[in-house]
Amino acid sequence: MIRQITFSLFLFLCNVSFAQISFSVSKQDVKCNRTVLGELEILVTSSLGPYSFNWNTGDTTSTLQNLNEGVYTVLITDDVGNDTSVSIEIKVSQCEMAPEIVFTPNNDGINDTWFILNANYFSKARFMVFNRLGQKVFEQNGLYQLWDGKDLLGVALPDASYYYVIYHDQSDESSIIKGCVSIVK
Repeated sequence: MIRQITFSLFLFLCNVSFAQISFSVSKQDVKCNRTVLGELEILVTSSLGPYSFNWNTGDTTSTLQNLNEGVYTVLITDDVGNDTSVSIEIKVSQCEMAPEIVFTPNNDGINDTWFILNANYFSKARFMVFNRLGQKVFEQNGLYQLWDGKDLLGVALPDASYYYVIYHDQSDESSIIKGCVSIVK
């Protein structure tokens, strides 16, 4: 009977000495226009601290900031020598185009062209604008060049609401943006 208790106690001690460190990861990816770089933070939830952190960057803190895209690995070690390794990938988040809803092509030098935020990140895009009757009045493929409110023949369009369809990639029309843009003079 005493032998069984000792054996059970030995197994319990072995399990504790090989315990895995529990943690959670807080991550922020790089923004598409790189105005915000990536960030990682390891939050240890085990109770056998203090902990040491050894990143593949050479850093030894629980938080990394100003990261570019890539894979970051950290070895977390507790006070009794247990360790856990984790790899986390920081990605560049996909840009989203954000078309302006109104522009004023009246040649006063202010808001004379239709601006689309982040359009410069989509070199294979397709831009189409239609009037209320469904007639195409503007079309452009490739990197967006600012539209000045003229139709396909170069004639200035009247004040009205127009409807746009934008594809991120003209060869893959699964990612689409639709909306309305108004010309006001």
